[in-house]
Amino acid sequence: MPEKSTKEQLDMLFIINPISGDNDKSEIKDTIRKYLSQHHYTLDFYYTTGENDAIKIGHLLDVKQIKKVVVVGGDGTCNMVGNLLLNKNIKMGIIPAGSANGLATELELPVKLEESLDCIVKGKSKKLDALKINKDYICLHLSDIGFNAKVIDRFEQGETRGMTGYANSFIGELVESKPSRFKLKYNEKEEVKTAFMIVIANATKFGTGAVINPKGKTDDGMFEIVVLNPQKVIHFLEMIVPFYTQKIHTLDFVDTYSCKKVIIENPERQNVQIDGENIGQPAEVTVEILPQALSVLVP
Repeated sequence: MPEKSTKEQLDMLFIINPISGDNDKSEIKDTIRKYLSQHHYTLDFYYTTGENDAIKIGHLLDVKQIKKVVVVGGDGTCNMVGNLLLNKNIKMGIIPAGSANGLATELELPVKLEESLDCIVKGKSKKLDALKINKDYICLHLSDIGFNAKVIDRFEQGETRGMTGYANSFIGELVESKPSRFKLKYNEKEEVKTAFMIVIANATKFGTGAVINPKGKTDDGMFEIVVLNPQKVIHFLEMIVPFYTQKIHTLDFVDTYSCKKVIIENPERQNVQIDGENIGQPAEVTVEILPQALSVLVP
C-alpha cells in the first residue's frame, strides 16, 4: 500500500493581492472565514507583497497538501499562481478583484464574493490550455505586442486605477501610436506583417467584454494570432461595434491565424504584455501551446 502523506492537509489556500484593482480587501479574510465556516474547511491565507511571491507560494505548495488554491486578484496574480499549478492535481479558484479580470470574464465567473465562494465550493473543474512564451512565461488569457501593451505600460505608470485609468491610457496611446513591422513564422509559413497590434489569444475577449477572437476556445489545443492594422482613424471607429458583436474577424484590416506554435520577430522592439503584465521589448516572441495544463473551478 502507498505511504500516507505526512504533509499538512489543507482544503483551500487563498492568495490575496491587496493592491489589485481599486477595491478594499482589508476585511476579505474575515468575510471568507465566516462564509465558509459552515463547511469546516481547513483554510490558509497568503497576501502578496511583490517580493518573491512565486517562490514563497511554491514553498507552501511543497510543504502542504492542498486541494484548492484560490486567487483573490486580477489576471497578473492568476498568471503567477497558474504557472505554479501547471499539470498539478490542484484546482484553481478565482475571486475577481483586479482592474480588468479578463480570465474571470472569459470563464463567466461570478463577481460578487459570496457567489464566487459558492462556485469554489460547488463548481466543476474545467481544464484550460496554457501558452508557453519565451520559455520563462505562460499566458492563460491574452497577450499582445504593440498598442495594447503600450496602453498597459502607460496605465501602470499612471496614478488612476480601474477602468477610468485604463480609458485615459488608451486615449493617450491612441494619439501617439504608429504601426510596426513584424515577421511571423507559423504553420510552416513565414509572413511579414505591418500592424498596430498582434494579439496572442488563448481566449476570446478582453476584461472589458470586447471580443477579439470570436472562434477561440480555452481548451481546444490551439491558440490564435490576431493581427490588427487599422490605418485610419475611421478604422478605429469601425472596430467598436464588431468588438461587441463578435464580428471583429470580418474586418479587412484584421487577420486571424490558428496554430500550436508561432515565432514573432519584433525588430522595432514594441512592448509585449502577458495577461496584463508588461515583460519588456524582446526581439523575438516564441509561443507554443500547453494543452489542458490547468484545472480551474467554474460555475
